[in-house]
Amino acid sequence: MARKKAAAKRSNNEGSVYQNKRGLWVAQATIGYDESGKQIRKAVSGKTRAEAVANLAPYLPKGGARKQIIKQDMALEKHMQFWLMKYKRRTVAPRTFEKYLMNAKRYIYPFMGEYLPQDVSTNLLQDFLGGMLDDGYALDTVKHIKYQLGQYFDYCVDEEIVVKNPVDKVRLQSRERKTAEQAEEQEYKAIPEELRDKFLAAINTSPLFKPLCLTSMLAGLRIGEVLSLKWKDFNEKDKTLSVLRAQTVEPTFDENGNVLKRTYVVGKTKTAGSVRVLPIPELLYNALCEWKKLRVMQELLTGAPLGKPDDFIFGTNEGTMRTYHGTRHMFNRLLKKHGLDKAGIHFYKLRHTFSNTLFEAQENPKVIQMLMGHKKVETTMIYNTATTNKYLQKAVNVFDERYSARGQKSDVKPERSDEKEKSDEPQETLESRVARFMDEFGVSSLEELLEVIGEAPKKKDYEM
Repeated sequence: MARKKAAAKRSNNEGSVYQNKRGLWVAQATIGYDESGKQIRKAVSGKTRAEAVANLAPYLPKGGARKQIIKQDMALEKHMQFWLMKYKRRTVAPRTFEKYLMNAKRYIYPFMGEYLPQDVSTNLLQDFLGGMLDDGYALDTVKHIKYQLGQYFDYCVDEEIVVKNPVDKVRLQSRERKTAEQAEEQEYKAIPEELRDKFLAAINTSPLFKPLCLTSMLAGLRIGEVLSLKWKDFNEKDKTLSVLRAQTVEPTFDENGNVLKRTYVVGKTKTAGSVRVLPIPELLYNALCEWKKLRVMQELLTGAPLGKPDDFIFGTNEGTMRTYHGTRHMFNRLLKKHGLDKAGIHFYKLRHTFSNTLFEAQENPKVIQMLMGHKKVETTMIYNTATTNKYLQKAVNVFDERYSARGQKSDVKPERSDEKEKSDEPQETLESRVARFMDEFGVSSLEELLEVIGEAPKKKDYEM
């Protein structure tokens, strides 16, 4: 009978990994010492050897044993998950961290999760990221994943798990390249003009959604900015809205990165440029004044905080902040009631309608950028999905207005032959020549003249 190969001996303080009688793998190691100097041992289990090692790694001190375990036993999926939960989670906002987890679980782990970190090459990453672009993923999505991988392998370099970062030499295109068909089929993101009157008629039936939707459609606010507005942000005297905050969702995670719950909170706006004071049109001003009167009356009847400066403009009837999820559910019911549920209308289309209306009115893109709270004007231009080119036609019409008079009446005199230049006699007009020919041929009409000329021999003197 063949002898069972003995497992490789581990170095001091690297712990031990073994399989118990029940078939589970157990990894254990000394993780420190108590006040009396006694060793503190930690033991964890897993269904596989790799799982047991991965479960032990977070308890080990940096370097030494942890580094050796990772090099020998921990696949990229387990190690990246450890990095995300132990390090990345503490450096970014909850929603951003959720995107990191989603990128890892949806894209990275299925492709290279079983590789050891040190076995991931630049060529492998180039195939992975380039393949995503070939499969039609958006360039921004692929760039975010590349950035995440770059951060992860920077950590691996610091831990001496890899010598150099394999992401550094991965190359991607600098901008989105759409085919002619894709460009032609670009989605019109605003509410189509033929549906706008019907949509306005629908929201006019709702005391809540009339001012709420007009705030986005006529002032360009994001739905999170709309829901976090307070009455003190509405300046009735100056007819302005101040955008100072935005509603956001903060997920709470368990130790494995699973979302336990989501909480709606008021936080900062999306970018620094999103903080702005906006003049509003009369239609929106009147709708907000009408809504405020209704809320003040409700407050008098119920006692709920609805109409004071610190109360939410579009809060619930109890005065709490209305959530995006609940608002969207009510909005969809309104659309269905008016036969608009299949029209693809959502809150962000209201914001797109605002920008497209301004583009169609030939407004300066820099002005639109400031009104929409974009950090860069390039972002604003992405919003321009207007299907009409009337504003372009008006732009080029300036050339007709500027130069048409000069083009019709030129100051430059036409060139004349030397013979005519020397002659001081007035030049014979076409009308006078025709009259002379009619007299010479003895005819009384142009038709008779043409008939005679057609039959007569051609003479140089009579050439027309």
